Amino acid sequence: MNHQTRMILVEGVPFTGKSTTSEYVATQLDLNGYPAHWVSEGMLLQHYFPHAGAVIDRQQTLSETVLRAEWSTFVETALAAATIFVVDSALSYAAVDPLLMEDWPVEAIHAELRRIAELCLPLQPRVIHLMGDVERLVPASIVERGEGWRSHLVRQADAAPYQQARGRSGLAGVTSLLHDSQALLDAVLAHGDWPTLTLDVTAQDWAAHRRAILAFLGLDEVAVERPALARSVLQSYVGTYTTDDPERSDKVLSVRLEQDTLGLHGADMYYGTLVPVSATRFHLQASPLDIEFVVEEGLARRLTLLRSDGKAHGYWRA
Repeated sequence: MNHQTRMILVEGVPFTGKSTTSEYVATQLDLNGYPAHWVSEGMLLQHYFPHAGAVIDRQQTLSETVLRAEWSTFVETALAAATIFVVDSALSYAAVDPLLMEDWPVEAIHAELRRIAELCLPLQPRVIHLMGDVERLVPASIVERGEGWRSHLVRQADAAPYQQARGRSGLAGVTSLLHDSQALLDAVLAHGDWPTLTLDVTAQDWAAHRRAILAFLGLDEVAVERPALARSVLQSYVGTYTTDDPERSDKVLSVRLEQDTLGLHGADMYYGTLVPVSATRFHLQASPLDIEFVVEEGLARRLTLLRSDGKAHGYWRA
């Protein structure tokens, strides 16, 4: 591991495995003796790049001044930290996507990315770029995540000036937008000064990808020990849980047993696999979220969503 590297960026279009990969990298850095701070996609946009997130969601139009200020603050924060920042989608969601969706000329986007690269230079960042066949990845993502994910992709893309200027809409428009976004990021990284590992994840050979990532970073893989829970224990958590918390858009969650693991689902979207941390606590894979179950008489009666920022939200068995 290069001791001068203070930031590792994991980049790519949706459903290339960025969140899973960035969380894995942060974990392996920690286990190899390099304290790491994982900045998930949600944390990135909420805490560091709220303007970029608002532009992508079409709540604001792009301000170059504000975007550059967000990047300056982000770099200063990473420089001041005692940990290596492992960041999910900073270039993708806080640079390429908002600029592209606002229909900036390609030359102007490249120029802006060069300024960002210069700004990040003191961090000596390294990039893990995950890419693949978008025509296959998009439908596969909808099969796994559900119709809520399809609606989110289409709604976000249809509202973008870039799409409207080209008469694009619907799922075909989403695919074209993601293809253009991937090609633009690929061009930026190919001709820039970022030390970059590019992996084609279409075939999803994650064992091979992990080996390549560890070699790129100069790390040894350290196994993570997880408690083994009997199927009867997992079954006790299965059910539907509801909340009246006004902060939650997802009022109903369901926990389902899927082979030998638990999966968390919303009303119309799959959130991911629950990885056991203890007999009653689980981590939602590739997210900054844990779930704690309260068990009474052999059955989970309620669960609490525990966020990495300290917030907690309670749900009760329906």
